Amino acid sequence: MKLVNTVTKFVAGSNKYFDIFECKVDEVEAYTSASDKLMIKVTIEGTEYSGLHNKWVYDFLCENEGTDSFVVMWRAPKGDHMLAYVKDIWVNHLEGNDKNESIKEENIPDREEGEAFVYMWVDHNDKKYIGKHKGSTSDGYICSSEKVLEEIENNPAGFIRTILAYGTDEEMLELETMLIMQLKATRSGMYYNLSNNLRKD
Repeated sequence: MKLVNTVTKFVAGSNKYFDIFECKVDEVEAYTSASDKLMIKVTIEGTEYSGLHNKWVYDFLCENEGTDSFVVMWRAPKGDHMLAYVKDIWVNHLEGNDKNESIKEENIPDREEGEAFVYMWVDHNDKKYIGKHKGSTSDGYICSSEKVLEEIENNPAGFIRTILAYGTDEEMLELETMLIMQLKATRSGMYYNLSNNLRKD
């Protein structure tokens, strides 16, 4: 695999990085994951890579199986590469129109106040997750929920993060717990939260 370009795209509240490799895809397979999601798996130089299914991407990979071509890989939060399902990045590369998307002004909070913040992730089904983080909104932190991390890795474009408040770490811990309790989040099917426990991130 030869890295030929890296494209930055603003997805789900932060910049995501997509690496484009020239390579030969030895095998392409569509399958259903344990969480019942339709996926694509490719084998390149003996290594398997998976990603969320996109019909255009799957058809393109099948048509070019066994020939010199390219793949687009998303750099997942854990540092591993996952097959990218975002069609326009593949098409732009085919057309020689690779481009980076800058962060839009309306997606950046006016200012950050304090050492911590409370945030909310919202998925495409309007299911939410409330959390707290001690640090910066741009330090790469996503959340402490393994379930939400998995969902975001599988479908980054399906999630949007909103910053609810800034303050001291203690203030944000209190606010996080109060919101989870007031919204009855742990008992609601519309929230990913499973616990009211205070935690130190």
